[in-house]
Amino acid sequence: MSVGRSPRSATHLVHHLDASPFMVAADVTDAIGVQSPEILLSEYLWQQTQQYHNQALQTGFVQGIRNATLNPESFGGYMLQDSMFCYEASKNIDLAESNATDPIIKQFLQKRFQSYKDYFQSLFNTWHIVDASGIKLDQACTAYIAHEHDVAMNRNSVYFVVALLPCAKLWPWIGQQIAADTGNFGVYTKWVQENFSPDSSGVTKYETLINNAEAQGVINRNEALEVYTKSMMGEVNFFGSIKTI
Repeated sequence: MSVGRSPRSATHLVHHLDASPFMVAADVTDAIGVQSPEILLSEYLWQQTQQYHNQALQTGFVQGIRNATLNPESFGGYMLQDSMFCYEASKNIDLAESNATDPIIKQFLQKRFQSYKDYFQSLFNTWHIVDASGIKLDQACTAYIAHEHDVAMNRNSVYFVVALLPCAKLWPWIGQQIAADTGNFGVYTKWVQENFSPDSSGVTKYETLINNAEAQGVINRNEALEVYTKSMMGEVNFFGSIKTI
């Protein structure tokens, strides 16, 4: 009952960011006489959204997966929503890529676009979906897509990395809480091991990039918190939108 790891949480493409100047810490104290913040941006964003991590963990979908009691119809509903979500999200990634002026982030977004395209096409094949227009996104997913569209259209492309980070950070955290690598989740075990894998090593590159981008004056902390929080809430509301009864 799986088509592989969702690109929403997968971080295997982060190596495309390695050549970015944002992956190298700048000595901003000497340059502009400003002390570095006491807490790194990535840590700040995670701490500020702590309530949402627990809300995601306690949703009926996640708990149903955890206890291997989730109704198969609910899982099917989730996968149909995810296929359509990734279909629409790929358009936002394509838009963010077209608006990106940073060549490294542009290349990264190109790879992300292809991974989303491959994934939703695989889901379409698995679930016998011929026409995406036949699937209706619920309100939670529609709002999440609208948020990503706004970031892609109106903000520096580095903020799109900020928008992607909550999912990449949250899903491994959920995996840690439910012991995804060692637990038995019945028919959902393979899906859990792939999608809630506690391995979050790739996330550190996302975090390094946004931390250095803030240090170099490219990211504003308050704007980053707004983007990050809306994405985190999008994850919570997505899980919470799945009817489990």
